[in-house]
Amino acid sequence: MSLQVSRWCLSVARFLRRFPAIGFVYVSDSESGPMSTAETGSMVRGSSSGPPWIVVSHTLDDVLVARWPGRLWRVELLEAALSQPRDGAGYRRAIAVKVLEELSAATLFGTHGAEVCKVIQAASRLNEEDVDRLGQNASAISAAAYARAWTTWLTRNDPTSHFLRQEHGDTLQARVAGKTSPIGHGLSVVHNAVFERARTVGGDGVLVRDDDEVWLVPRWATAADALCQAALALGAPEIMPEADRRLLILPFVEVFGFDG
Repeated sequence: MSLQVSRWCLSVARFLRRFPAIGFVYVSDSESGPMSTAETGSMVRGSSSGPPWIVVSHTLDDVLVARWPGRLWRVELLEAALSQPRDGAGYRRAIAVKVLEELSAATLFGTHGAEVCKVIQAASRLNEEDVDRLGQNASAISAAAYARAWTTWLTRNDPTSHFLRQEHGDTLQARVAGKTSPIGHGLSVVHNAVFERARTVGGDGVLVRDDDEVWLVPRWATAADALCQAALALGAPEIMPEADRRLLILPFVEVFGFDG
């Protein structure tokens, strides 16, 4: 065995000792990579020479939900890729995994993830009338309640966080204590669903561009805010008083008739 191969084997062995062998893989329905045909009990092998690797997240909080919907798997890492992210990245690149079980993708959004999924589903089906009705029920008071919930969550998880010095009326993520938000990546998924639906319904006419940045026009942005507020209230009711929870879900209830 050459010195170079010996060093590689030692490096991989040290890497595997640093992290648990069990992790999580999220695969969106639009993906075509090695995990797109995964089944419980199967062994899945990716490329040994380069991407696409199988991305195995250490914890559920580390799972990145880039596109929705998708499937969530608990896996055992069998063979690690040579190229790995820096320490603290929250995931490993794998060449081969054993698929242990499928979990409900709603698990990614916390204890009340099923309720968050209802908001995501509504966001992906918005029409112009829905957008107008959400806007009619939106208010600055609800934005303040949303910000208070974020402050409560941040204080509970890290009272020294620099995020506490910021405004949170439209916050989607603020990673503290290994967590992305009170409902994982749920708020980003809701916002992305509105963004994609807006482009489907209104094309470029619903977008505001400034150099490399793109925003939704105000009426669609207001709808996105209202649905994010509902998702937070339904997914993390424990971080707000009941009066604030009812306030945050009001536009969602008025338009879609769901009362959580």
